[in-house]
Amino acid sequence: MKRRWIIVLAGLFLFTWFIAAHAKTLIIGVEDDMVTLDPADFSHRQTESALRQIYEGLSTYTPEREIVFELAENIKPLDQTTYEVKLRKDVRFHDGSPLTAQDVAFSINRLVKEGAMAGRTSERRGLLGPTKEAAAVDDYTVHIALESPWPLFPRFIPWQMIVPHTVGDRYITAPVGTGPFIYEEWVRDSHFSVVKNQNYWGTEPALDKVVFRVIGEAPARVAALRAGEIDIAAMVPMHEAKGLDNDPNIELVEVMGTRSHFLELNYNKPPFDDIRVRKAINYALDIETAVQLLYEGRATRIPNALSPQAFAYHEGLELYEYDPEKAQALLVEAGHPNGFEFEIDVVDAYRSRAEIYQAMLQQVGIKAKIRTWPTLGAVRETWMGAKQKPVSEQRDAFLNDWGNASLDPFDIIIPKFHSDAQGLGRGNFGGFNDPKVDALLEASLIAATEEEREAIFKQVQEIIYACVPMVFEFVTHELHGVRNHVKNWRPSPDGRFHLGDVDIVK
Repeated sequence: MKRRWIIVLAGLFLFTWFIAAHAKTLIIGVEDDMVTLDPADFSHRQTESALRQIYEGLSTYTPEREIVFELAENIKPLDQTTYEVKLRKDVRFHDGSPLTAQDVAFSINRLVKEGAMAGRTSERRGLLGPTKEAAAVDDYTVHIALESPWPLFPRFIPWQMIVPHTVGDRYITAPVGTGPFIYEEWVRDSHFSVVKNQNYWGTEPALDKVVFRVIGEAPARVAALRAGEIDIAAMVPMHEAKGLDNDPNIELVEVMGTRSHFLELNYNKPPFDDIRVRKAINYALDIETAVQLLYEGRATRIPNALSPQAFAYHEGLELYEYDPEKAQALLVEAGHPNGFEFEIDVVDAYRSRAEIYQAMLQQVGIKAKIRTWPTLGAVRETWMGAKQKPVSEQRDAFLNDWGNASLDPFDIIIPKFHSDAQGLGRGNFGGFNDPKVDALLEASLIAATEEEREAIFKQVQEIIYACVPMVFEFVTHELHGVRNHVKNWRPSPDGRFHLGDVDIVK
């Protein structure tokens, strides 16, 4: 009898060892940790990427930027201010409870209602425009009401994730979704891990486990990839590309990102209130050389805030060419024959870029000091907080970027250039103010057709281009290092990791 139990236990041990040895675990080295486990409480791409393994939306974007249905079977407008959602009937949350219209209505209302998150309003409220509320019609039908017509609703609903209504009026600390992976653990500043959902309603994932490992320093992330400690290294620095290109076990995958970069100038503060000075700075900066030095050419220059991939991108606007002589002539004309001094605000990640610009500006007599801040949030809060102060007490310039994951002007042109900094212009740090632009941007929110929206945004870009409110720089390309045993992974311009089809073959 004892011998039989020994044989049984030995068999169980060997079986467990075999399963563990053959488990497919994908380890992704990421540059930043998550900020929360609550899918309604962030504006942060690494958090989005991780939580999307657990949670799903009514629809979603593919890596090729196609919108496909996910938890919804169909989404259609009933009239100009009402959308009807028909849900799949075969979906269960990770706790075994069925997905119903009540969960979807709760999730939408949690995002759009004031104070719906334990007294706080969702950080993602702005991504749903004039969405007012959602109501369950029956177990699998939801009606979503808008305050005003908003043709963009189908483009922006894919960014929102569905949670069980049992969450109630509290924050989510133990995620329960419907996605292909189930939450395992989150150790701050270390890793976030998920395991396969054996009962997933869709195609069962090939991976047994995924670990997002936080490796903030890029050289350490690349070293971990080379050593085989991680399978994918996100955001590989351009200067590391050549070394990885020569590694037979690693493939470099490149995609144009969705983040536009610019040097924002305080539009209302002398000397930047003079268009000749703003033009002079544009002519004084050799953006092409900066792109070569910083990114080895892996960036695409832009003449406005939009990426060339974006809807309504204006192809007729010309880039500013490097012309220091023209810059000096404009400075003389503006009354600054000997240049002037100002300060550029940056975070540490952008200091090298600021130093390159500092040297270029020096060539035309402009002395730029550099102030390094601990986080982008700190700089942005300072700039927005100073808007109530006299212009003389406000900041000068801000080397900044703005993500546009939707690749639609709605969440970059409007927040960056509408004059209401407390509302639609929540990202208008430089204080650009043009009544015609405000009117056009507001008209875009109620435009009846895509053709009308496109015409509006192209007109807006022409006005902004003529005003030269900042130095428009580039959209960076993103590099990811992938070990050859990782199959079927494609990068997405918005930085999201689509892992449902990914496999490991060794």
